[in-house]
Amino acid sequence: GCGHTFCQSCLARAVAARPECPLCRLPTALDPRRAKVTVALSNAVEKYFPTLLAARKEAAAAAAAAAAQAAAEASQQQQQRGSAQPRAPEETDEFDPYTFIRSLPPRPPAAVVRPVCLPKKTRGTHPVSLVLDLDETLLHSSIVPLPTYDIVFPVHFNQVNYQVYVRKRPHMDYFMARVSQWFEIIVFTASQKVYADKLLSIIDPQRKWIKHRVFRGSCVLVDGNYLKDLTVLGRDLAKTAIVDNSPQAFGFQLDNGIPIESWFDDPADTELLKLLPFLERMKDADDVRPLIREHFQLHKLVHGS
Repeated sequence: GCGHTFCQSCLARAVAARPECPLCRLPTALDPRRAKVTVALSNAVEKYFPTLLAARKEAAAAAAAAAAQAAAEASQQQQQRGSAQPRAPEETDEFDPYTFIRSLPPRPPAAVVRPVCLPKKTRGTHPVSLVLDLDETLLHSSIVPLPTYDIVFPVHFNQVNYQVYVRKRPHMDYFMARVSQWFEIIVFTASQKVYADKLLSIIDPQRKWIKHRVFRGSCVLVDGNYLKDLTVLGRDLAKTAIVDNSPQAFGFQLDNGIPIESWFDDPADTELLKLLPFLERMKDADDVRPLIREHFQLHKLVHGS
């Protein structure tokens, strides 16, 4: 992988939401439930930190015993009440993007606001800007060889060379050809520029589809999530919409956000095609936000009404 390290529980939560390194966003096939401490690391800890290791093991054993006792008591209470079994720990820890959005302030804190990163629109530019996420929205990438792929290219990152294998989402080329006729297309990805810029140059070498590219450096990091504050684009929010498979990414501008299912390898996927009729209606809107709010009703998932 990329070589970055995290505590196992944090890695498990991040990889459950997106199968990639939480820091550099390079795709990963790592299953954190199977992650093992290396022999070298284990030996080093035992040699140099024996007291701390013993204390940690004792604390972990006590915590495990307490958890087991609590689980047993809860199970007994459930049986006595004749109710259903309690949910598994994996379910209670599952990341809910709409609960996360509910906890966000109305706008990013001043300390993390990013400067406008795009030039002003020119006179001939389409009036409405459509912002597209990249990974799991338009395509899927992996540094692990895929059985089938459309693109493979090298990336040098953190002094390591990678081969990146890319599958295009079904109908991606057709989708891009259509929406580029209706909108100013901006790809806004939380991935590193060294990877995403090279991939976009392969997908759209003559920039026929994509007018601008925006990368992780323009994202806002909140509780380990890279959010895309659309104000950094310098566009009128009444004339801006974003399509992203991670709803939390557009949490600061919920009514500008169009959700889409994450895609990895389903050859029968038609989600991009399903979006086209709505986008065609949206291209002439004076304000895209009421249309998006009424059609997708994400506010109900966040606020319950």
